[in-house]
Amino acid sequence: MSIIDSDPNQLSLLMTLTAISFSEDRDPNEVNIIGNVIITIGSIMVTIAAQKLAQELDQKPEQGKQPPQNIQHQIEQLQAQIDQLKLQTTL
Repeated sequence: MSIIDSDPNQLSLLMTLTAISFSEDRDPNEVNIIGNVIITIGSIMVTIAAQKLAQELDQKPEQGKQPPQNIQHQIEQLQAQIDQLKLQTTL
């Protein structure tokens, strides 16, 4: 089972219990240091994930982008529909 497939509520509960466990029997300075280390690790992981996603998008062929001719054709069709609606409203 992947972490992505886990139930969000169960994952939140697990993280809460982990935080409580790391905080037990430690003074506030230790808890602060441990929390900052975890935040730093998380920030670096988010940066790595964002970079990987950006690289994947650069490597994939451009999907969903239409060639300029097709867009121009759609614009012309829309303009024709607008003109037709204008004629209908003036009658």
